[in-house]
This record gives sequence, C-alpha cells and structure tokens, in this order.
Amino acid sequence: MYKTTVKLTAHKHLEYANEIGLGSAIVGNVQGQKNFKIAGTLQGNISEAANGQGTLVIDRAGALLGDIKYSNLIVIGRIEGSIEVAGRIEVYPSAVILGNIRYKQINIHPDAKVNGVLSCVDLDVKNAEQADVINLHQNATGT
Repeated sequence: MYKTTVKLTAHKHLEYANEIGLGSAIVGNVQGQKNFKIAGTLQGNISEAANGQGTLVIDRAGALLGDIKYSNLIVIGRIEGSIEVAGRIEVYPSAVILGNIRYKQINIHPDAKVNGVLSCVDLDVKNAEQADVINLHQNATGT
C-alpha cells in the first residue's frame, strides 16, 4: 500500500494585513481588509470590507465561532458558523467545519471534517436563470 503525502502550503506565501495571534481571543464582530489570519480565537462574525479580494486563513490552532463572508477562505483550524465565500475555499485535512457553506469553488481534502449543507453559487444562478420544465404525458396506450 502506497501512502501519498499532500504538501499544502498555499497559505504560506500570503502576507497578512491583519492577524489575531496565537493565544489571543477576540469577542465581537470584525471587518477584515485584504488578507487576514486567525491563529487565535474569534467569537463573532467576520466580513470583508466592500470590494475586497482578500483571503481569510483560519490557522491550525485558530477557531472562529461565528459567520464568515469573505472573498476567499483557507481553513486549517475550526469554524462553527455559516460560511459565504465569493471565490474559493480550501479545506485542509486538519480542518473542522460545523456549518453551511456557500461557495464558488471548493476543495475539501481527505480527512477534513465538514458537517453542513454545501451550495454552489454558480448552480444557484444557473437554476434561477434557466428554469426548464419537462412535461411528461402518457399517451392513449398507457406507455
């Protein structure tokens, strides 16, 4: 049996405009600007400033107890709350997510734990614009 090792370092090259450091705990809602890293604990909602294109990173020891609205999200730690991501969400093997997720693109790695409803924004738009109705009629012979 071969075991492959996945090296996940997408977040390592990011520079952060804001950070909740390891061992820190914040209670309250936060509005982020650009790339934001949570290595400590945030108990409250986090949203991105208007017209933002940043990435929110929940680091391995990081925990968020609240809702998220951000452009992009990388989850290595724990989230308890709903998530709405306009772009891409990456869920690493150590991640635990308890909440519903709305996304445009998602990548959930093996061993990650996600418990919630996943909904793709692109499919919602397609279904709203193209409501196809198929009528099935039985012919006179019953077939």
